[in-house]
Amino acid sequence: MIENPTKEDLVSLISNESGCCVSILMRTHESGRETNQNPIRFKNLVTEAIERVRGKDKNLCERLEELAKLEHDFDFWQHQSAGFAVFVCSDYEQRYKLSHRPEEAVYVGDQFLTRPLAGASCGGDSTRALALSWEQARWFACDGHETHEVKDESFPVTKGDLVVDSEVEEQLQHSTQGPKVGGKGRSSTTMYHGHGEGEGKLETDRGMYLSCVGKLVSSAIYNTDHKLLLLATDEVAGHFTSCCDVEVADVIHASPDGIDDEEIKAKIMAASHAVMKQNEKDLQERLGTALANDKGSRDIGEIIREAFNGRIEMILVGDGEPMRGHFDRDSRIVEVAADGETDLINLAVRETLQAGGSVTRISEENDSGDVIAAIYRY
Repeated sequence: MIENPTKEDLVSLISNESGCCVSILMRTHESGRETNQNPIRFKNLVTEAIERVRGKDKNLCERLEELAKLEHDFDFWQHQSAGFAVFVCSDYEQRYKLSHRPEEAVYVGDQFLTRPLAGASCGGDSTRALALSWEQARWFACDGHETHEVKDESFPVTKGDLVVDSEVEEQLQHSTQGPKVGGKGRSSTTMYHGHGEGEGKLETDRGMYLSCVGKLVSSAIYNTDHKLLLLATDEVAGHFTSCCDVEVADVIHASPDGIDDEEIKAKIMAASHAVMKQNEKDLQERLGTALANDKGSRDIGEIIREAFNGRIEMILVGDGEPMRGHFDRDSRIVEVAADGETDLINLAVRETLQAGGSVTRISEENDSGDVIAAIYRY
C-alpha cells in the first residue's frame, strides 16, 4: 500500500488500466471507537462494486470478492489515515492511504477515477506545514477542511535522530555502510559533529540539525505545488529560512512545543486558508491572462483534445459531479451526454497527468455545475 500518492504514482496507476476498472474511495477514522466504522463502510462500498461488475467481468468479480475479505483485517482498519482508496481491474490492484478525506465513491468504467486524488497528489490545492523547534520537527498536511499530522519514514524527527554526538562518531564511521539518519532507516545523510565547545558547538549542532530538516522538507514537497507553512518561533524560523533552500509561503510565529496539537492544527488551518485564498486569486488572474491570449480554455472538448496533444500545463477542476459523455479517440470528438459512461473531467485529468501536467482545484463553477479550465504550456 502506498501512502499519500504522488503525481508519478497516479501516472503509474493509469498505465495499468485494462478492461473494466473499479475505483473505491472512502473516508476513514484514525483512532477511537469510530475506527470500527471503517470495515463496515468498506464492506458496503466493495459490495456495491461487486454488484455493478457481476455479469460483466468474471475475473474482476472474483478479485473484488477476494478484496472484500479485507473487511476482517482488524489491524489494517485500526491503522488508517484520513482516507483510503483502492483501484482494481482484472489483473491489477493498488491501494492508497490518503492524508486527505475524499468523497465516498464507487466508480466503474474504462478508466480509474483519479480526479479526486489528483489535486492532492500534485499539491496545488493543499498546503504542508513544518512545526519546528530546536528539538524536533513535525509534518502536517492541510486540505482546507482538515489539518492532519503526517507520520512516515521522515517525520516526526528529533534533533537526536539527525545529529550524532562526537562520542559515537568514530564508531559510526567504522560501522555504517551507507547514509542513514539516527538509526531510523531514513535516507537522508546523518550529520556528525564534535568540533568546538560551548556556544560554538551548540550553534554547529543546530545548523546541522536545521540543514537535515531542510533536506527532508525538500524531499517531501519535491515535484509538487504544495505551499509550505512554517510554525516556529522567530529565532528558529530565522535560522531555518537562512540556512535552507526551501521557499516558505508563510511563517506562523509560535513555539510548537508550547501549545497542544489542537492549537497547532488550528493555527495551520488559519494560515492555510489565507495562503490558499491568495493562491486561488493568483491562479484566476493567470487563467484570465491565458484565456485572453488563446493559451487556455474552459471548453471540455477543447481541453480533452489539448490534453491528448500534451499542451496543458495545468488543469483546474472542482469537486462537483462527474461530467458524463462520450469520447472518440480516433476522431477526437467529445460529446457531453447524461448517459455517457465516461467522466470527461476525469479523462482530461488523467491525460494531463500522463503528459506531465499538473492538477489543482478552483471554486468557480461552469454552467453544468462542474469546474473545468486549463492553462496551456504554449
